[in-house]
Amino acid sequence: MVLRTSRLRAIINNIAKNPDLKNQNRTLWDKKMIEEGLTYLKKSAGGRNVTEYHLRAGICACHSLAKDYISTDWKKILSLYDQYLEINNSLEIALERAQVISDIEGPKAAIDAVLRIDTESNPDKSKELNSTLAELHMKLHEYEEAIERLSKCLELTNGDKEKSIFLNKVELCRRQLELTKKYKLVLSF
Repeated sequence: MVLRTSRLRAIINNIAKNPDLKNQNRTLWDKKMIEEGLTYLKKSAGGRNVTEYHLRAGICACHSLAKDYISTDWKKILSLYDQYLEINNSLEIALERAQVISDIEGPKAAIDAVLRIDTESNPDKSKELNSTLAELHMKLHEYEEAIERLSKCLELTNGDKEKSIFLNKVELCRRQLELTKKYKLVLSF
């Protein structure tokens, strides 16, 4: 918790934008809190059992120790997620792991990882899974596939705010498709 809380100023400062790790101003991270969190993590590592808390803290530590997003030790984080899935084979953890794969190997490899996720129910009925796939397809400029996944998200969404977010993404994808068609038309002359 201390490692996550160390980022609070950066998240609040960036509230109007996307508060994810990629967009945070790391100079706003509280260095003393990071040191305190790392001390707690070291103290907890003395036992024989590895828990979800150890793994989550280890992932946070990797982010905290990186000078910027690009220099993050993604392979170490992927290794921690692999261990995490052995303890907690949840969709949430599997999707977080897929995002790490995207940072290491690219969106295509992440899509493959998401499609291999063993879900108990029909994967088309998972809003989170479809949302992740839509984002990955958007990174690859595969807008038709992204629209298909976002449409599934809309079917599974009840809240107006969330529907608005998905509709905005669908509209963005449609505009990108239209631009692609215009670009191809211009090049055909």
